[in-house]
Amino acid sequence: MNYIVLVKQVPDIRNIPTEAWDWEKGTLKRGLLDNVCNELDKQALALALGMREKRSGKMVTLTMGPPFAEDVLRYALSVGADLGVLLTDRKLGGADTAATAYPLAQAIRRVEKEIFDGDTDYIVVTGMQSVDGDTAQVPPQIAEELGIVHIAYATSFRFAEGKLMVERITRRGSQTVVPDRYPCLVTVTKWTEPPYASFSRTRWAHAQRIHQWSAADIDADESRIGLTGSRTTVYRIFSPKELSKRVCVFENDMGKLVSMLREAYARRAQGTEEEDKGPAYRLPEGKKPHYTGDVWIYAEQEGGEINPASLELLGEATELAKPLNEKVGAVLAGKDIRALADVLIARGADRVYLAEHELLENFLPVPYTKAIAQLIDKYRPQIMLFSATPLGRELGPRVAYRSQSGLTADCTGLDIVDFQRGNEEFIAVLRQTRPALGGNIMASIITQNSMVQMSTARPGVLRALEPSNERTGEIIEHALNITRSDLGAEIASADIREPASGIADAGAIACGGAGCKTRENFEKYIVPLAESLGRFLGEKAMVGASRAAVELGFTERSQQVGQTGQTVKPRVYVAVGVSGAVQHLTGMQNSDIIIAVNRDQKAPIFRAADFGVVGDMEEVVPELIKALNSSGAPGGDGE
Repeated sequence: MNYIVLVKQVPDIRNIPTEAWDWEKGTLKRGLLDNVCNELDKQALALALGMREKRSGKMVTLTMGPPFAEDVLRYALSVGADLGVLLTDRKLGGADTAATAYPLAQAIRRVEKEIFDGDTDYIVVTGMQSVDGDTAQVPPQIAEELGIVHIAYATSFRFAEGKLMVERITRRGSQTVVPDRYPCLVTVTKWTEPPYASFSRTRWAHAQRIHQWSAADIDADESRIGLTGSRTTVYRIFSPKELSKRVCVFENDMGKLVSMLREAYARRAQGTEEEDKGPAYRLPEGKKPHYTGDVWIYAEQEGGEINPASLELLGEATELAKPLNEKVGAVLAGKDIRALADVLIARGADRVYLAEHELLENFLPVPYTKAIAQLIDKYRPQIMLFSATPLGRELGPRVAYRSQSGLTADCTGLDIVDFQRGNEEFIAVLRQTRPALGGNIMASIITQNSMVQMSTARPGVLRALEPSNERTGEIIEHALNITRSDLGAEIASADIREPASGIADAGAIACGGAGCKTRENFEKYIVPLAESLGRFLGEKAMVGASRAAVELGFTERSQQVGQTGQTVKPRVYVAVGVSGAVQHLTGMQNSDIIIAVNRDQKAPIFRAADFGVVGDMEEVVPELIKALNSSGAPGGDGE
C-alpha cells in the first residue's frame, strides 16, 4: 500500500500584521506572514505513518504553494515521508477551493503514474481543513475530481482481513467505514500527538531534492486553475467589528441591570424590536437577474428526523426568495422519508424534491452526491444552501464540484445584492458572508462562472419559521439511477448515541472566559449564574465557555462558543471574564441580548454588548445572581 499525504503551509493566524492584507483583492500577502504547517495536516502525517507501519509502502507528501512552501515538505520528510512534491506556478495563484482541488488531483494522477508506477493501491490522507481557509472543501472536491470515495472526520483506523477500516465521528455518534476500492481519501481530525523529527532525520530531509512541478507538468487545463478557474470571488473583506450595531449601556447597580434586562427581554418577546436587516432588495429597472430558478435547501435527515439546522435554512431561503419572486425548494434524500416532506412544507418549502432509494438508507457521500446532482441538473435552481454540519461539509463540496458551481463555506450572513467589478456586472446575486482566518476577518463572497450559487451556513445563525399546517406545497418524486457500485464504501458498524442537548439549543447562556482564572471559580460563579438566569427568564439556560477557558481546562470543549466551537443565538447571552476576541464574537454576536461583565472597561466584548458591567467577577456575579433570584420574571409583577 502506498500513501499520499496532502499538507499545507498556512499563515500563523495568531500574528497577522495589518500590512499583510490586500483589502482590494480580498487576499493575504503571504510573503509578509510567519508560516507554519497546518496542525490537522500534522495529524494526517501521523495517521499515514501509523498506516505505513501496518501496510508498508512509499509515502509521498504533496503541497501547492509558492517556492518557500517547500519548508512544509521538508518537515514532512523529517518525520517519515519518503519524497516531497511541490506544485508551484504563478498561474495557480488566487485559486478558490475548486481551482485548488483540480490541480492537486492532477498532481495525484502524476504521482500514481510515475512514482507509484501505475499502482492504484494507495490512500490519500489529509487534514480535515486548514486554518486559513477553514472550509473543509478541498479534500472532498479532490475526491470528486478523481472519482473516488472519501471518508471524513477520521479519528483512528485498523486493517482487518486485508481491509482498511476507518473510525469516524458523526453528528449522532461514530461509524466504522470500509472503502470498497482504492485509491480512497481520508480526512483526519485530532488523532494523536503530532510526529516529531530526530536530528539525524532532519539533516537527511534538508539534503533531499524536492520535486517541483508546474501547471504544465501536470497537464492542467488553464481554464480550471488560478483566478480564471475559480467559481467564487471576494466581494469585500472587513473587520468583524463592523457587524455590531449595538451601543453598550453600562450599569453597575445589579437591581437596575436586571430591570433593564426584563424590559429588553419583554420587548423582544412581544416583537416590538425587529431586527434591522436594511432595505429589502429590489431588482433595478430594466435589468435582468444574473441567475434564475428556485431557491433550494438540502434537508438533512438522520434517524427519521430533520436536522434543526435545515429548518433554519428554510427560513432563510424564504427571505431570499421573496425579492427574487421565486419558489422555495427542499431536497429530501434517503429511504422511507416521505412523511418528512410535510414537515418541510409546514416550515416554508413550496416544493419538496423527494429522492428515495433503498441504497440511501445511510449517508455516504458518493451516492448522495449523485442523487442531488441529478436533481440539480434536471430542475436548475439558482441557489442551493447546505448546513455547515459534518454531513453538509462532506456533501456540499462534492455536489458543488460535480455541478460546476461555486461554494462558500460556513456562512453567517446571506442576502441578495447587485455587484460590479470592472466591466462585469452581477444583478440579483447571493452575497455570502463568512468568517475567515480563525475569525480575524469577515469576507463577503460572490459566485461566478457557475450554474448554481451554493453556500453552507452555520447552524444557530439563521432563524427557522414557526411551523404552520396551513401552508401547502408540492411533493415532486424523482426516480434515481443509483446502483450498489455507486456506494464506494460500506458502513461496517455504527455507534448511535442519543444527542445531548447542546448549547446551540439554549434560550439563555452564561459564558465564562479566561477571566474566571480557575476551574473552581468557573464552577462557583458561571454554573449558578446560568441556573438563576434560566429561572428568571423561564428559558432553558446552559453554560458556555470561551476557547481560552476550555484550553485552560475550566470545562469541556462541547461548551465552547466561537469560531472553533459552536455558533449560538440565545435570547440572552451573559459573558463573564470574556475579553471579546473576534473568534469568540463570531460565535455569539447574533444573540438577542448580550450582557458583558469584565474588569477592563476597554475590553472588546463591550463593543458587542447591549449592557455592560465593569468590575471583578467575584463581586459582580454574586450580586447579579441575587438580583435575578429576587426579581420576577419578565412581564411579571416582581421587581
